[in-house]
Amino acid sequence: MHLKICLNINSKLRSLLKVSSLYSLIAIPVQSPNNFVDLQYKDLKPNKVQVGDSIKINVEKSASPLFYKFDEVKKWSRISVSGKIDILKKLESEQKDAYFQVGVIYEGDYRPGWLVRNILPEWLLTIINLNSDYGLDAIDFHHFSKEKGFESKTESIRDINLNFISAGPVDEEGSFNGNLKLKEKRVLGIWLRADGDDHNGVFTTEVQQLSLHP
Repeated sequence: MHLKICLNINSKLRSLLKVSSLYSLIAIPVQSPNNFVDLQYKDLKPNKVQVGDSIKINVEKSASPLFYKFDEVKKWSRISVSGKIDILKKLESEQKDAYFQVGVIYEGDYRPGWLVRNILPEWLLTIINLNSDYGLDAIDFHHFSKEKGFESKTESIRDINLNFISAGPVDEEGSFNGNLKLKEKRVLGIWLRADGDDHNGVFTTEVQQLSLHP
């Protein structure tokens, strides 16, 4: 699908966000809203994103990627994350959509030339351009499940593997939390994914805590 950059992130709380973290590049309240890249699919209704004292992704039968790009590319051992989901209309399935996934974008050797760049999907080109000093290896999507349909699997586009991994359940109250073990590879960025376009979901995903640990 074609994408256009849509910087519709609400950053009105920037002047209030002074909380520091010993471990995390993504401290909540968010200190660096400018490190978020919010994209919009050309033919799909986008999510509404708010970044402040938490990260809120409002989904109304919609989808749009939300990336966090790291200024410093390095290895991390794990990610701890927690939050809640307020569901107005549940997903009919999680075969293609998700209430919440943490996508970890790993550094690697893939560096497409200018000819290939002209035919790549724009979302993938955006990921490749998160840090032009490094190549791309794979994206691991850690999926928090509630409905039926999710299966752990690997897909690929060009030389990039997209790995979909179970991260745990969303409970009856809509809460989720996980402690995600990472690969021994440097991390370029994070993809915070909540989609409801294929399976008609209406919900709000709120990330209340997200920390990376050395």
